[in-house]
Amino acid sequence: MAADATPARVQSRGRRDPRGERRRAELLDAAIRLIGSHGLDAVTHRAVAAAAGVSPASTTYYFRSKDELIDEALHLVADREIARLRQHREALGDPGADVAAWATAIAAWLEEQLDGEGRNALLAQYHLQLEGARRPELAGVLRSWAMATHGLAQEALTLLGAPDPEAAALLLVCGIDGLRLEAVSTAGTALRGPALRALVERLLRSLVASA
Repeated sequence: MAADATPARVQSRGRRDPRGERRRAELLDAAIRLIGSHGLDAVTHRAVAAAAGVSPASTTYYFRSKDELIDEALHLVADREIARLRQHREALGDPGADVAAWATAIAAWLEEQLDGEGRNALLAQYHLQLEGARRPELAGVLRSWAMATHGLAQEALTLLGAPDPEAAALLLVCGIDGLRLEAVSTAGTALRGPALRALVERLLRSLVASA
């Protein structure tokens, strides 16, 4: 999977030693949980500090503003998701043209995001991606994220023998994201297990067979 590095961002203030990095990570994790549970409006320095179990001064020490906190949260979510995609691809090994193997792996990745902490993290992703789309200065991180996702999709469809892997990859990414959004909604709670896997496999086979 080819992807450029996530674009560099302005470093937040605060100590840069291991203890400081741990505290910064704790605050960002707390912000991401808040965003997933209550949306971007819930993010304040005080609320993030409370969610992290630290004093309010800690958040302002590491992040100058709410925008900076949200920017860093988006970068962290993107970094983690790109890493997760790479890990899933490596764990899959060499499935070659086995549509069923690809469908099983994609469905398993989707199911991780549909309940519990995975669901909360997914909702945070959507909030942060929409915020990034509104702000030109965050276009780079969204571009890198998309390149990683589309790169993996194109690799899969190339191995599966799709006649136009690049175009099919775009359709696959959009189809998978649509399934994920449906599955995480109340109306889509039945999209789990065999039902979800069957839909993913059907989508893959249609893209491989398209002329």
